[in-house]
Amino acid sequence: MNRILKSSILGLLAATALAVTASAADKVRVAFVPQIQGIPYYVAMEEGAKKAAAAFGVEYIQQGPTSTNSADQLRIFESFVSQGVNVVGVSPVDVETLKPAIASARAKNIHVITSDADAVGSEREFYVAQAMDQDLGFTILDEMVERIGAEGKIAIISDAPTIASLNAWIAAIKERATTKYPKLQIVSVDHTDGTASRAFQFATDAMTRTPDLGGIIGIASTTCPGIGQAVEAAGKQGQIVTAGFCSPNTVKDYVMSGAMTYSVLWNPADLGYLTVWAGKQVADGVAFEESPKIEGLDAKVRWLKDEKILLLGDPMVFTKENIAQFNF
Repeated sequence: MNRILKSSILGLLAATALAVTASAADKVRVAFVPQIQGIPYYVAMEEGAKKAAAAFGVEYIQQGPTSTNSADQLRIFESFVSQGVNVVGVSPVDVETLKPAIASARAKNIHVITSDADAVGSEREFYVAQAMDQDLGFTILDEMVERIGAEGKIAIISDAPTIASLNAWIAAIKERATTKYPKLQIVSVDHTDGTASRAFQFATDAMTRTPDLGGIIGIASTTCPGIGQAVEAAGKQGQIVTAGFCSPNTVKDYVMSGAMTYSVLWNPADLGYLTVWAGKQVADGVAFEESPKIEGLDAKVRWLKDEKILLLGDPMVFTKENIAQFNF
Protein backbone atom coordinates (compact mmCIF):
# COMPACT_ATOMS: atom_id res chain seq x y z
CA MET A 1 0.00 0.00 0.00
CA ASN A 2 1.21 3.49 -0.82
CA ARG A 3 2.85 5.02 2.30
CA ILE A 4 0.99 8.29 1.88
CA LEU A 5 -2.34 6.48 1.45
CA LYS A 6 -1.61 4.21 4.42
CA SER A 7 -0.71 7.21 6.55
CA SER A 8 -3.91 8.98 5.53
CA ILE A 9 -6.06 5.96 6.41
CA LEU A 10 -4.37 5.54 9.80
CA GLY A 11 -4.84 9.23 10.46
CA LEU A 12 -8.52 9.03 9.54
CA LEU A 13 -9.02 6.01 11.81
CA ALA A 14 -7.27 7.76 14.68
CA ALA A 15 -9.38 10.87 14.21
CA THR A 16 -12.56 8.77 14.13
CA ALA A 17 -11.55 6.99 17.34
CA LEU A 18 -10.85 10.29 19.04
CA ALA A 19 -14.22 11.66 17.89
CA VAL A 20 -16.02 8.58 19.25
CA THR A 21 -14.13 8.87 22.55
CA ALA A 22 -14.92 12.57 22.81
CA SER A 23 -18.58 11.90 22.00
CA ALA A 24 -18.78 9.24 24.74
CA ALA A 25 -17.07 11.58 27.18
CA ASP A 26 -19.55 14.35 26.36
CA LYS A 27 -22.57 12.13 26.98
CA VAL A 28 -24.47 13.05 30.15
CA ARG A 29 -24.39 10.22 32.68
CA VAL A 30 -27.43 9.90 34.96
CA ALA A 31 -27.55 7.36 37.78
CA PHE A 32 -30.53 6.48 39.93
CA VAL A 33 -30.67 4.69 43.29
CA PRO A 34 -34.15 3.27 44.06
CA GLN A 35 -35.23 2.21 47.53
CA ILE A 36 -35.02 -1.46 46.56
CA GLN A 37 -33.86 -3.31 43.47
CA GLY A 38 -35.92 -5.60 41.27
CA ILE A 39 -39.55 -5.08 42.32
CA PRO A 40 -41.99 -4.45 39.42
CA TYR A 41 -42.43 -0.77 40.30
CA TYR A 42 -38.73 0.07 39.97
CA VAL A 43 -38.32 -2.23 36.98
CA ALA A 44 -41.01 -0.18 35.20
CA MET A 45 -39.33 3.03 36.30
CA GLU A 46 -36.04 1.78 34.83
CA GLU A 47 -37.73 0.88 31.54
CA GLY A 48 -39.12 4.41 31.22
CA ALA A 49 -35.76 5.90 32.17
CA LYS A 50 -33.92 3.86 29.53
CA LYS A 51 -36.44 4.97 26.92
CA ALA A 52 -35.73 8.60 27.79
CA ALA A 53 -31.98 7.94 27.83
CA ALA A 54 -32.18 6.65 24.25
CA ALA A 55 -34.34 9.58 23.18
CA PHE A 56 -32.13 12.28 24.70
CA GLY A 57 -28.65 10.76 24.29
CA VAL A 58 -28.07 10.02 27.97
CA GLU A 59 -26.13 7.17 29.59
CA TYR A 60 -28.38 5.75 32.34
CA ILE A 61 -27.44 3.48 35.25
CA GLN A 62 -29.82 2.16 37.93
CA GLN A 63 -28.87 0.15 40.98
CA GLY A 64 -30.51 -0.20 44.39
CA PRO A 65 -30.19 -2.28 47.56
CA THR A 66 -31.73 -5.76 47.76
CA SER A 67 -33.82 -4.66 50.75
CA THR A 68 -34.94 -1.26 52.03
CA ASN A 69 -31.65 -0.82 53.88
CA SER A 70 -30.37 2.74 54.29
CA ALA A 71 -26.72 1.75 54.76
CA ASP A 72 -26.69 -0.29 51.54
CA GLN A 73 -28.41 2.53 49.66
CA LEU A 74 -25.81 4.98 50.94
CA ARG A 75 -22.97 2.79 49.68
CA ILE A 76 -24.51 2.62 46.20
CA PHE A 77 -25.08 6.39 46.16
CA GLU A 78 -21.44 7.04 47.14
CA SER A 79 -20.25 4.57 44.50
CA PHE A 80 -22.01 6.55 41.78
CA VAL A 81 -20.46 9.76 43.12
CA SER A 82 -17.02 8.12 43.03
CA GLN A 83 -17.59 7.14 39.40
CA GLY A 84 -18.06 10.82 38.59
CA VAL A 85 -21.48 10.62 36.96
CA ASN A 86 -23.05 13.96 36.08
CA VAL A 87 -26.32 13.44 37.95
CA VAL A 88 -27.30 11.11 40.81
CA GLY A 89 -31.01 10.64 41.43
CA VAL A 90 -32.19 8.87 44.56
CA SER A 91 -35.42 7.73 46.20
CA PRO A 92 -34.31 7.93 49.84
CA VAL A 93 -34.85 5.12 52.33
CA ASP A 94 -33.59 7.38 55.13
CA VAL A 95 -33.08 11.09 54.51
CA GLU A 96 -30.80 11.67 57.50
CA THR A 97 -28.43 8.92 56.35
CA LEU A 98 -28.12 10.50 52.91
CA LYS A 99 -27.85 14.18 53.85
CA PRO A 100 -24.03 14.27 54.33
CA ALA A 101 -23.47 12.24 51.16
CA ILE A 102 -25.70 14.58 49.15
CA ALA A 103 -23.78 17.59 50.47
CA SER A 104 -20.47 15.90 49.61
CA ALA A 105 -21.64 15.13 46.06
CA ARG A 106 -22.78 18.72 45.51
CA ALA A 107 -19.38 19.96 46.75
CA LYS A 108 -17.85 17.87 43.94
CA ASN A 109 -20.14 19.59 41.41
CA ILE A 110 -22.24 16.47 40.90
CA HIS A 111 -25.93 17.24 40.51
CA VAL A 112 -28.20 15.47 43.00
CA ILE A 113 -31.95 15.17 42.53
CA THR A 114 -34.60 13.11 44.25
CA SER A 115 -37.30 11.13 42.49
CA ASP A 116 -40.16 8.97 43.77
CA ALA A 117 -39.37 10.11 47.35
CA ASP A 118 -37.88 13.38 48.55
CA ALA A 119 -35.04 14.34 50.88
CA VAL A 120 -36.46 17.41 52.57
CA GLY A 121 -33.79 19.50 54.29
CA SER A 122 -30.96 18.13 52.15
CA GLU A 123 -28.96 19.89 49.43
CA ARG A 124 -30.74 18.09 46.61
CA GLU A 125 -31.51 20.48 43.75
CA PHE A 126 -35.13 19.52 43.14
CA TYR A 127 -37.62 16.69 43.56
CA VAL A 128 -39.19 14.81 40.64
CA ALA A 129 -42.57 14.00 42.22
CA GLN A 130 -45.01 11.39 40.95
CA ALA A 131 -47.93 13.20 42.62
CA MET A 132 -48.36 15.48 45.61
CA ASP A 133 -48.28 13.66 48.94
CA GLN A 134 -51.56 15.23 50.01
CA ASP A 135 -53.31 14.21 46.79
CA LEU A 136 -52.15 10.61 47.22
CA GLY A 137 -53.20 10.35 50.86
CA PHE A 138 -56.55 12.05 50.31
CA THR A 139 -57.35 9.94 47.25
CA ILE A 140 -56.67 6.57 48.83
CA LEU A 141 -58.70 7.42 51.95
CA ASP A 142 -61.61 8.94 50.01
CA GLU A 143 -61.81 5.75 47.94
CA MET A 144 -61.76 3.67 51.12
CA VAL A 145 -64.53 5.68 52.80
CA GLU A 146 -66.70 5.34 49.70
CA ARG A 147 -66.57 1.58 50.28
CA ILE A 148 -66.62 1.14 54.09
CA GLY A 149 -68.37 4.32 55.24
CA ALA A 150 -67.15 7.28 57.26
CA GLU A 151 -67.36 5.46 60.62
CA GLY A 152 -65.37 2.38 59.68
CA LYS A 153 -62.13 1.01 61.10
CA ILE A 154 -58.93 0.71 59.08
CA ALA A 155 -55.39 -0.57 59.60
CA ILE A 156 -52.31 0.86 57.89
CA ILE A 157 -49.26 -1.22 56.96
CA SER A 158 -46.16 0.57 55.69
CA ASP A 159 -42.55 -0.25 54.83
CA ALA A 160 -39.55 0.94 56.85
CA PRO A 161 -40.39 3.77 59.28
CA THR A 162 -37.49 5.89 57.96
CA ILE A 163 -38.93 6.33 54.44
CA ALA A 164 -40.04 9.96 54.36
CA SER A 165 -42.41 9.67 51.39
CA LEU A 166 -44.38 6.85 52.99
CA ASN A 167 -44.59 8.75 56.25
CA ALA A 168 -45.87 11.80 54.34
CA TRP A 169 -48.64 9.68 52.76
CA ILE A 170 -49.63 8.33 56.17
CA ALA A 171 -49.69 11.89 57.53
CA ALA A 172 -51.96 12.94 54.65
CA ILE A 173 -54.32 10.03 55.36
CA LYS A 174 -54.47 11.00 59.03
CA GLU A 175 -55.08 14.65 58.13
CA ARG A 176 -57.93 13.67 55.83
CA ALA A 177 -59.44 11.43 58.50
CA THR A 178 -59.27 14.17 61.11
CA THR A 179 -60.69 16.96 58.97
CA LYS A 180 -63.28 15.11 56.87
CA TYR A 181 -64.01 11.78 58.56
CA PRO A 182 -63.69 12.40 62.32
CA LYS A 183 -65.55 9.18 63.22
CA LEU A 184 -63.24 6.99 61.15
CA GLN A 185 -60.87 4.93 63.30
CA ILE A 186 -57.29 4.14 62.33
CA VAL A 187 -56.74 1.18 64.65
CA SER A 188 -53.06 0.53 63.89
CA VAL A 189 -50.04 1.68 61.89
CA ASP A 190 -47.37 -1.01 61.44
CA HIS A 191 -44.01 -0.95 59.65
CA THR A 192 -42.46 -3.91 57.87
CA ASP A 193 -38.88 -4.77 56.89
CA GLY A 194 -39.73 -4.60 53.20
CA THR A 195 -40.96 -8.20 52.95
CA ALA A 196 -44.36 -9.56 51.97
CA SER A 197 -44.19 -12.07 54.82
CA ARG A 198 -44.06 -9.30 57.41
CA ALA A 199 -46.98 -7.49 55.76
CA PHE A 200 -48.89 -10.80 55.76
CA GLN A 201 -48.36 -11.12 59.51
CA PHE A 202 -49.43 -7.55 60.27
CA ALA A 203 -52.56 -7.87 58.10
CA THR A 204 -53.47 -11.17 59.74
CA ASP A 205 -52.95 -9.68 63.20
CA ALA A 206 -55.09 -6.64 62.33
CA MET A 207 -58.01 -8.79 61.12
CA THR A 208 -57.76 -11.03 64.21
CA ARG A 209 -57.41 -8.17 66.67
CA THR A 210 -60.28 -6.15 65.15
CA PRO A 211 -63.04 -8.51 63.93
CA ASP A 212 -65.07 -5.60 62.53
CA LEU A 213 -62.11 -4.14 60.65
CA GLY A 214 -63.39 -2.45 57.51
CA GLY A 215 -60.20 -2.00 55.51
CA ILE A 216 -56.42 -2.22 55.25
CA ILE A 217 -54.20 0.27 53.42
CA GLY A 218 -50.71 -0.73 52.28
CA ILE A 219 -48.32 2.22 52.02
CA ALA A 220 -45.79 0.61 49.63
CA SER A 221 -45.67 -1.87 46.77
CA THR A 222 -43.74 -4.23 49.05
CA THR A 223 -46.72 -4.55 51.42
CA CYS A 224 -49.46 -5.29 48.89
CA PRO A 225 -48.75 -8.97 48.11
CA GLY A 226 -48.63 -9.81 51.82
CA ILE A 227 -51.93 -8.04 52.47
CA GLY A 228 -53.58 -9.81 49.55
CA GLN A 229 -52.26 -13.19 50.72
CA ALA A 230 -53.52 -12.56 54.25
CA VAL A 231 -57.04 -11.76 53.02
CA GLU A 232 -57.06 -14.89 50.86
CA ALA A 233 -55.79 -17.03 53.73
CA ALA A 234 -58.55 -15.65 55.97
CA GLY A 235 -61.16 -16.22 53.26
CA LYS A 236 -62.28 -12.59 53.49
CA GLN A 237 -62.28 -11.63 49.81
CA GLY A 238 -65.09 -9.12 49.32
CA GLN A 239 -65.61 -8.81 53.09
CA ILE A 240 -62.75 -6.46 53.85
CA VAL A 241 -61.64 -3.57 51.64
CA THR A 242 -57.93 -3.52 50.91
CA ALA A 243 -55.91 -0.94 49.02
CA GLY A 244 -52.37 0.23 48.54
CA PHE A 245 -49.94 2.37 46.63
CA CYS A 246 -49.04 -0.55 44.39
CA SER A 247 -48.19 -1.16 40.74
CA PRO A 248 -50.95 -2.94 38.78
CA ASN A 249 -48.81 -6.01 38.03
CA THR A 250 -47.99 -6.40 41.71
CA VAL A 251 -51.65 -6.61 42.71
CA LYS A 252 -53.48 -7.64 39.54
CA ASP A 253 -54.12 -11.25 40.64
CA TYR A 254 -55.30 -10.09 44.07
CA VAL A 255 -57.57 -7.45 42.55
CA MET A 256 -59.14 -10.00 40.21
CA SER A 257 -59.63 -12.48 43.10
CA GLY A 258 -61.19 -9.82 45.33
CA ALA A 259 -58.38 -9.94 47.89
CA MET A 260 -57.25 -6.42 46.93
CA THR A 261 -59.98 -3.90 46.15
CA TYR A 262 -58.08 -1.09 44.46
CA SER A 263 -54.70 0.55 44.11
CA VAL A 264 -53.71 4.20 43.90
CA LEU A 265 -50.53 5.07 42.06
CA TRP A 266 -49.15 6.67 38.89
CA ASN A 267 -47.23 5.32 35.92
CA PRO A 268 -43.67 4.65 37.18
CA ALA A 269 -42.40 4.33 33.60
CA ASP A 270 -43.45 7.95 33.06
CA LEU A 271 -41.73 8.91 36.32
CA GLY A 272 -38.51 7.26 35.16
CA TYR A 273 -38.75 9.02 31.81
CA LEU A 274 -39.31 12.39 33.48
CA THR A 275 -36.39 11.78 35.88
CA VAL A 276 -33.90 11.20 33.07
CA TRP A 277 -35.20 14.19 31.08
CA ALA A 278 -34.87 16.36 34.19
CA GLY A 279 -31.37 15.03 34.83
CA LYS A 280 -30.32 15.96 31.31
CA GLN A 281 -31.79 19.45 31.71
CA VAL A 282 -29.98 20.17 34.97
CA ALA A 283 -26.70 18.76 33.62
CA ASP A 284 -27.01 21.04 30.59
CA GLY A 285 -27.90 24.04 32.74
CA VAL A 286 -31.36 24.43 31.20
CA ALA A 287 -34.07 25.96 33.41
CA PHE A 288 -37.54 24.39 33.56
CA GLU A 289 -40.57 26.09 32.08
CA GLU A 290 -43.71 26.29 34.22
CA SER A 291 -45.50 23.69 32.06
CA PRO A 292 -42.76 21.91 30.12
CA LYS A 293 -43.65 19.99 26.98
CA ILE A 294 -41.55 16.83 26.93
CA GLU A 295 -41.10 14.87 23.74
CA GLY A 296 -42.25 11.28 24.25
CA LEU A 297 -44.14 11.93 27.48
CA ASP A 298 -47.93 12.37 27.49
CA ALA A 299 -48.38 13.89 30.94
CA LYS A 300 -49.32 17.32 32.27
CA VAL A 301 -45.97 18.05 33.91
CA ARG A 302 -45.70 21.14 36.09
CA TRP A 303 -42.68 22.92 37.54
CA LEU A 304 -43.41 24.27 41.02
CA LYS A 305 -40.54 26.73 41.26
CA ASP A 306 -41.01 27.84 44.86
CA GLU A 307 -41.15 24.25 46.15
CA LYS A 308 -38.47 23.03 43.70
CA ILE A 309 -40.76 20.20 42.61
CA LEU A 310 -41.16 18.84 39.08
CA LEU A 311 -44.61 17.26 39.24
CA LEU A 312 -45.64 14.39 36.97
CA GLY A 313 -49.40 14.69 37.53
CA ASP A 314 -52.45 13.47 39.44
CA PRO A 315 -52.85 10.02 41.07
CA MET A 316 -54.48 7.12 39.18
CA VAL A 317 -56.94 4.61 40.71
CA PHE A 318 -56.72 0.99 39.53
CA THR A 319 -59.68 -1.35 40.04
CA LYS A 320 -60.97 -4.65 38.67
CA GLU A 321 -62.62 -2.66 35.88
CA ASN A 322 -59.44 -1.05 34.48
CA ILE A 323 -56.36 -2.79 35.89
CA ALA A 324 -55.95 -5.14 32.92
CA GLN A 325 -55.25 -2.12 30.70
CA PHE A 326 -51.92 -1.45 32.45
CA ASN A 327 -48.67 -3.40 32.34
CA PHE A 328 -46.21 -2.21 34.96
